[in-house]
Amino acid sequence: MPRTSGVKSKVERAALVLFAAGGVEGVTIADIAEAAGVSQGALYRHYPSKEELAWTLFSTAYLDTGAELDAIRDRHHGFAARVTAMVARFCALYDDDPALFRFMLLAQHGLLPRIRPGARTPVDAIADTVAAAVADGQLAPVDPVAGAAVILGVVLQTATFHVYGRLSGALRPSASALAGAAIAAVGALPG
Repeated sequence: MPRTSGVKSKVERAALVLFAAGGVEGVTIADIAEAAGVSQGALYRHYPSKEELAWTLFSTAYLDTGAELDAIRDRHHGFAARVTAMVARFCALYDDDPALFRFMLLAQHGLLPRIRPGARTPVDAIADTVAAAVADGQLAPVDPVAGAAVILGVVLQTATFHVYGRLSGALRPSASALAGAAIAAVGALPG
């Protein structure tokens, strides 16, 4: 059994890196098997299709990130502390696993609509943080989803500039400044 789980891990990692770089449509099962150093048959023993492999990787990472952000919201008090911790988490994810970050948050692969209604996503966790800040009077009334878009936008656009070589270095050292920019941008939203 360890051999099987090793194959699955190799397949998942190879697919993630390839999907992040070339998109799901630009990658074949043969590409994944070759990058993982396994046969196509071994890959098919774990996943019936490339699309199911992509879905599993995306949905697991996306929903896990939503849960992580909910936990951050529960551990921290106040809007600024929560947003700062959430932005720091995104920066750490980008620095530690840029392929996962890129596949989950930057790649336009059409998997997001498959997330089941009611599932806790990163957007939900951030929007709830904005809504709580409005309810507590820490923020003027703003649309929580627009607030989440602004916070994510600060992080995602910065990461995009890194991906395309316009910025360099780790994101962690910039986390506090990015959080400050996100907080200021949410505060500037119209009510």
